[in-house]
Amino acid sequence: MNLSSIGRSAMVRILIIGFLILLLLIPVQFVRGLIEERMYRYNETVTEIASRWGGAQTVQGPVIMVPFQRVTARTKDQVEVAMDQAYFLPEDLAFVGDLQAQTRKRGIYEAVLYTLDLDVKGSIRLPRSIPYRGEITRIFWDQAVILVSIPDTRGIKEQLTMNWNGVQRSFLPGTAGSELFPQGLHIPLQINPAQGGSANFSFSLRLQGSSDFYITPMGKSTTLHLKSNWANPGFTGSLLPDSHNITESGFTANWNTSFFGRGYGQELVASEESSHASLYPSRFGLELIMPVDHYQKSERAVKYAILFLTVTFAGYFLFEIFGTRRIHPVQYLMVGSAMVIFYVLFTSFSEHMPFALSYLIAAIGVVLLIGLYTLAILKDRKRALVAGGLMTGLYSYLFVVLTREDTALLLGSVALFILLAVVMYLTRNVDWYSLSEKGVEESPAPQE
Repeated sequence: MNLSSIGRSAMVRILIIGFLILLLLIPVQFVRGLIEERMYRYNETVTEIASRWGGAQTVQGPVIMVPFQRVTARTKDQVEVAMDQAYFLPEDLAFVGDLQAQTRKRGIYEAVLYTLDLDVKGSIRLPRSIPYRGEITRIFWDQAVILVSIPDTRGIKEQLTMNWNGVQRSFLPGTAGSELFPQGLHIPLQINPAQGGSANFSFSLRLQGSSDFYITPMGKSTTLHLKSNWANPGFTGSLLPDSHNITESGFTANWNTSFFGRGYGQELVASEESSHASLYPSRFGLELIMPVDHYQKSERAVKYAILFLTVTFAGYFLFEIFGTRRIHPVQYLMVGSAMVIFYVLFTSFSEHMPFALSYLIAAIGVVLLIGLYTLAILKDRKRALVAGGLMTGLYSYLFVVLTREDTALLLGSVALFILLAVVMYLTRNVDWYSLSEKGVEESPAPQE
């Protein structure tokens, strides 16, 4: 078998096509890196916008914190002590919030920000002892404070006061050295342990934030009623709302929970590891989802690159088998390169226009380019139309997959089955042994 016949051998050409597909995966990886870089830049810009307004917010409390001194080691000659903190959580805790969202742009990027008017009220038992099992040397009742934890206090723009048993008290910045709640506000509170009893509290808070809002259910009974003008909420955290209503003009949602579902009791000690580990997982709330998710769609689309290249090259190989002209590996590369360029076009267009329109423009451009190129190299309008139809079908299928994420696997498996069935049907009478021995013969181009 001479070199020419080897080049025409069906098996050799299949191996060459496989190598070309692997070769084209290199620029595909570069495209994937480009998409990741654009996603990183988008997230960086959103973070920068949020840093000047207020970040994601989680409201925890109010709680009472009482510092105390405990024994860590004791010998005959000396006693080692350390400072610790006890926390006492509310009996009842109710949040009512009105969250008004807006978007801010920087260049082509957009971030969602919000202003939250939050009313908080409840009751809390005044402590009479410290819930520490070890030896306590001193309790600093006169240094007790009321704490409200807010991670980004830059979002607080107004002076805050709390109604504590009918008395207005002003919040101070910081959390008085709290180990469990490093960011937030506090009110000094002197406690008489002999008195006991309970206290009612209420306060209103105007809070700026971005992207997310959560509360931690620190009451024995905790409720949250939230309404907003944002029409794309994503309810997340440890609890979904008991009821919610989403319309084009916004949403309302209601949560109701008790301390049985949160993993910690009404009294905490800072030095106990379980106190730190249990607070964060119990929070619940929502994300303000931006309807712009083109980077995620671009990233998902690139995952289908190897499938699209394989199906397209298989179609051109069938043109060689059933046609009168051979297709050079360079021409395969040209077609594959056009398919890779699609992902770059789609990603860049989607930064400036809606997803469907950007996808349509990119797909039409690539389909026309490949269809006209096929007509030029095969000199056959019928096969050029078949190639254009194949590409149209592939990109139509990909569009459906990207917009139907829940059924993507089902659609993918059915599409693969249908494609395999079509190839098997078209090649059912092909004598592969003859093709391997004689090669794919090239005939003169038809005269125009």
